[in-house]
Amino acid sequence: MDSMSSVSEALEPIQAVTDVWQKFVSQWPAYVVRLLTAAIIILVGCVVLHFGRRLIRRVCARAVNGKKPRTAAQTKTIQSLVTSIFNYTLYFAIALIALSAIGVDVSSLLTIAGVSGVAIGFGSQTLVKDFISGMFLWGEGRINVGDIVTIAGQTGIVEEIALRTTTLRNNNGYVYTIPNGDIRTVINMSRDFRWAQVDLPISHGQDWSSIIDALQDEMNAYAARKQLTDTPQVIGLIASDRFSATLRIQVKCEVKDDWLLEREIRQAALTRLEKDGFKP
Repeated sequence: MDSMSSVSEALEPIQAVTDVWQKFVSQWPAYVVRLLTAAIIILVGCVVLHFGRRLIRRVCARAVNGKKPRTAAQTKTIQSLVTSIFNYTLYFAIALIALSAIGVDVSSLLTIAGVSGVAIGFGSQTLVKDFISGMFLWGEGRINVGDIVTIAGQTGIVEEIALRTTTLRNNNGYVYTIPNGDIRTVINMSRDFRWAQVDLPISHGQDWSSIIDALQDEMNAYAARKQLTDTPQVIGLIASDRFSATLRIQVKCEVKDDWLLEREIRQAALTRLEKDGFKP
């Protein structure tokens, strides 16, 4: 009897595996159907995600047409945020529906997620801070998509403002992704107007009045040639050392026009100085 009992105990694991296998073989069509259903749900979700993004872009593009540049920038910012919220929401919904199709008890999963979320929330304060900072950043309107800004030590054009991060692209084309919680001070160079400023070092021992008059005459001609609203003004000497003195020329201009104007003003000023025999 003892030997029979020992053999029976030894065969129990094999019997258990056999039962599981037989159950799987008998129900495998149901498992395949569930997996196919989940795959179809994910595929449909990806299609909805694609067309939803296109719809958001199209609606925002229509809203931008004919609007002022500032209003257009705010609309693009809203588009960036709405797209981010739409992505997070749809990802979550697709995951829940797909798990439910497989046979996972979603209600109990949500309960566990709710309890765990509280515990995780205390341990992920940085993530929560990024979300809250992103909402305040958008709500206060300190920056918009398309603005030239300096934040967290990086300067560039704002390409995207999401719930958790802000993306900049600098002059070299490098892309910086900055957590919203790290944004403390914002230097926005795209509000209302800019000053195009050109500083020219001029050698000592020359007639400063004649140089200033010549440069101002050249700036008047340049403004007329380019049909500028404001004429560049020669401010005069702003600095001096033992090697040279510095003359400044500046003009009020539209946002993002300052770099082009500075290059052209510098070229026109140096050409005039060389023409009149002055030494830069």
